[in-house]
Amino acid sequence: MTTHCPYCGDRVPDESYEDHLRRTHTDELTRIDARRVGTLADEPTRRRPVIVVGIGVIVVVFALGYGVLFFGDDTATSSAAVQPDPTSQIHEHGTISVQYDGAAVEFNDPQFIEADDCFHFHAADDAAVWHAHCEDVTIEYALETLGMELTAERFVIDDAAYAEADGDEISVTVDGDAVDPQTYVLEGVESVADARGGSGDDIEVVVESGG
Repeated sequence: MTTHCPYCGDRVPDESYEDHLRRTHTDELTRIDARRVGTLADEPTRRRPVIVVGIGVIVVVFALGYGVLFFGDDTATSSAAVQPDPTSQIHEHGTISVQYDGAAVEFNDPQFIEADDCFHFHAADDAAVWHAHCEDVTIEYALETLGMELTAERFVIDDAAYAEADGDEISVTVDGDAVDPQTYVLEGVESVADARGGSGDDIEVVVESGG
């Protein structure tokens, strides 16, 4: 199997992909990829204070975060119904659009760039191209990492909330077919160029106020 390198476009055997990133693209790597190949400088360790209770001293040190290969403490705390598996790594791409009352979300906004280890966007790509690095990323989880709430009956973005119970319309489709965002797991392709061309899941979320 081979992996498409997003930096140079070459296809690299899976077993040598990380070595290829380290040798060829050290100065170009995103923070996530740099952590993945071990070139990111360690962040300062934070410690909790020593707690003295009665006679004697009890020292409690909490290690902040944990790492599985290149996954660190960047992944947001999630309440999604289905959680991704950060220990099962993939590198897949597709496209997405989110519109509410005619306003389109621009995913190249800085707040959305590399916001989560399992699902994110890169500044160099088209705004619509998503990146998934973990198995079992659902649409609900993906949008939650971007600060939005989405189920089949409810959508929340910033201070705006929509609900079908209030007469609002919420449509979530993948390649034109209606799906449940809480259970649908993203399926993409390795090549960013292929994703731009229409391969991989094309997610479309359209929300309209009822009144």
